[in-house]
Amino acid sequence: MLITCVYLFAFVLVLSLVVLVHEGGHFVAARLSGVRVTDFSLGFGRELAGHTDKHGTRWKVCLIPLGGYVKMLGDEDAASAKTSTHHLSEQDRPYTFAAQKLWKRALIIFAGPAMNYVFAVFILTGLFWGYGELVIPPTVGTVQDNSPAAAAGLQSGDILSRINDIPMETFSDIQRAIRVTEFGKPLHLVYYRDAQQFETTVTLDYTSDGIPMMGITASTEHIVREENLGFFQSFYKALTTTYQITADTISYLKQVIFDRRSASEMRGPLGIAEAAGDAFLGGLASLLSFIATISIAIGFMNLIPIPLLDGGHLLFYAFEALIRRPLSDKVQNTFLWMGMAVLMSLVAYTFLLDVPRIIQRILE
Repeated sequence: MLITCVYLFAFVLVLSLVVLVHEGGHFVAARLSGVRVTDFSLGFGRELAGHTDKHGTRWKVCLIPLGGYVKMLGDEDAASAKTSTHHLSEQDRPYTFAAQKLWKRALIIFAGPAMNYVFAVFILTGLFWGYGELVIPPTVGTVQDNSPAAAAGLQSGDILSRINDIPMETFSDIQRAIRVTEFGKPLHLVYYRDAQQFETTVTLDYTSDGIPMMGITASTEHIVREENLGFFQSFYKALTTTYQITADTISYLKQVIFDRRSASEMRGPLGIAEAAGDAFLGGLASLLSFIATISIAIGFMNLIPIPLLDGGHLLFYAFEALIRRPLSDKVQNTFLWMGMAVLMSLVAYTFLLDVPRIIQRILE
C-alpha cells in the first residue's frame, strides 16, 4: 500500500509540475498580449481550493489531477476550442482571445509547448552543471546467452566503433542506435577486439513489450564522470540532449505510422505513473531527469497537429493565414470531434498495454 502511495504521489507531482509550466507559458503569453485570463486551473473537475487575484484571474486546484488549463475571456470551454463574445460589453471584447491578431493567438498557443522545452533545458543544464556527466564508453560488459549479440559473435571487452556507419562515442549512443532501429532491420557493427577491427551484422530481438534488444550490457570498468562542467558547456549539452530526445521520438513515430515498428512501446498515464515512481525512488537526479523528459514529451505531444491539442489550434491558424479567414465553425467542430476520438483511442490503447505489464511486474 505504501509503495502504491509513493508511485501515485510521484505521478501527481511530476504531472502537476509539468502542466503548471505548460499552462504558465500560455498564461504569460496571454497577459503580455493583452488578453484577460479568467481561470488558471491545475486539474479538472470540482474546485478544491482557489484564489482570485487583482486582475480577476481565478487560480484554483481541482479534484482530478490529470492536467490543467488556462481559460481566457470569451472562451466557452477549457480547451479554448469555442469562443463567444456576444455576452460581453464593447469595453471587454478587445481583451478576449478571439479579438487578437492571428500572430498573437498563435504565439499564445505556441508558448505552452515552448515553455515545456525551456523548462527541460533549464533542468538538464542544472543537472549537467551540478552533477557533471557520466560517460560510459562503448565497451561491451556482458553478452547474454542466446542473444542477438551472442549469435553475432560479440564478446565481453569488445569496443563498438560504428553502427550503420554512425560513430559510437558512448554506450548511450549504442542504446540510441538500438532504440531507433526499424523493426526487423539488421544493424551493421564495426568493433575492435585486442586492437583488431572486425565487422558483423545483428538482427535485434524484441521483448514482450516490443522493446528492441541486442543482449549486451555496458562495461563498468572505464566509466568516467566528467565533473566541473562550465555553465555554457552544460547548457550546450542540455540543448543537444533535448534535441536528441525529440529526434528519437519523431523517428519512432514515423516507424510506427509506416508500420515499420510495433507501437507496443508506447506508454499511457499508468505507464508514466510507473516510471515516475521508479524515478522518485531513484533519487533527486533521477527524478529531475525524468521531469525533464516528461516536459519534453508534453511539449512535443502538444505540437502534434491533432485538434484539441495546441498543434491542432496552430494548424487551424495556418489555414486561416492561407485562406485569409477562419475555418467555419462546422469544419472546426468536425475536426475537434475527430481529434477527441483519436486522443481517447490512444489513451485506451496505451491503457491496454500498461495494465498487463504492470500486473506482471507486481506478480514477479
